[in-house]
Amino acid sequence: MKNVLVWLVAISLPVVGSVCLGASGWKSKGEVTLESRQFTDDDLEHTQDYNLGLFVRIETRYRKGPFRLQVRAFGRVDHEDSTRDLTALEEAWAGYRKGPWDLRLGFQMWNWTATEAFHPADVMNSRNLDSNIENPEKLGELMFSARRAIGDGGLSLYYLPRYEAPNLPGPSSRLSFVPAGLTVGKPIWLEDDAISSDHYGAQWGARFTQTFGDADLSVHYLDHMDRQYPLFSLEPDSLEIRPVYSKVQDLGLTYLHILGSLIFKLEYAHKEFEDQIGLLQAFNQIDHQQGAFGLEYGWSNPSGSETTMLLEGQGVFGTTKEERAQITPFQRDLLAGLRHTWNDTMSRELLFTCIYDLERDHEILLNFSYKQRLSDTWSIEGGLRWIDAPPKDVRPTGLENLDESNQVFLELSRFF
Repeated sequence: MKNVLVWLVAISLPVVGSVCLGASGWKSKGEVTLESRQFTDDDLEHTQDYNLGLFVRIETRYRKGPFRLQVRAFGRVDHEDSTRDLTALEEAWAGYRKGPWDLRLGFQMWNWTATEAFHPADVMNSRNLDSNIENPEKLGELMFSARRAIGDGGLSLYYLPRYEAPNLPGPSSRLSFVPAGLTVGKPIWLEDDAISSDHYGAQWGARFTQTFGDADLSVHYLDHMDRQYPLFSLEPDSLEIRPVYSKVQDLGLTYLHILGSLIFKLEYAHKEFEDQIGLLQAFNQIDHQQGAFGLEYGWSNPSGSETTMLLEGQGVFGTTKEERAQITPFQRDLLAGLRHTWNDTMSRELLFTCIYDLERDHEILLNFSYKQRLSDTWSIEGGLRWIDAPPKDVRPTGLENLDESNQVFLELSRFF
């Protein structure tokens, strides 16, 4: 915990400096959040049913002429479960933007999705999986990016020299998939029929975006280390399970079209994994396609508030029913939801979603959240999550790993 606090102090220094140099192009902001979450008791001694943490995010930006600098990082310290302690860079890059060119070098974060819960095309950044199930916190990726504006969009090229591993839940987390008595070890990277624990290797990609009237289209290709669907290797001597990641060629697209009060969204990804030979064949991943659609329909109320109906679906194709259940918890799922915003000075917002599995019996996930401002600098958010997915076999898969991990949460934030 001490190291985490030292790191938080360190990332605060650029903010202090930027405040002092505000007139010379610096802009800064940050937030401090007191987080709490309470799970239903699972009667297991090795798990932690209650969490109380402090979350800090710092962001500072500098701009002078064509030169840009941006740093954003967060840290979390949990009083009840030290395995949740985490510090991470979201963005830390230097850039040059002039004319049609935008060049950046450093840790970067990209958002390639517009849907609420299903994101087959949003595969650039690694995640913190001990967070929101549908939208895990993203981690920055070290890369060089170059974008050339073309028409009402552009072409971006990416080179990534480092494998950024996801942050997996610890054995005491209620979101953990680790059996009692085991711990999560260091990741294993598979490339060119070789095993490596080194985090460095060449990855690259490209993305083309364009706007056509009320429609946005993007197409991307990535040759990178997949972090979405790891396999696991058990180390008997140390009682560790080590996540195993493989190279994948990822071709995807997103499409968004505004049709008056209706918004249509589409995402697609085609994944071809690098085949392993010899003893490594046990870690061969399954090539597959993944698609998602989304519909949003909103209207204004006489009071000035707005209501939006949400409908989303996701499917995995090119596999058997058993195989796709191993790939993702949302292999044949439908989401229905409602968002209501009051559009008042307190920015009150309510969100309810229900995710129902269309293929596997008795799998449902319910979410309810409410948030609002308390003042210009304070806000509060609370909600609950309910998961009903009893295991159908000795070995649970997908959402079954989180069966009855029901929780309520409350967050109090101070912005500065």
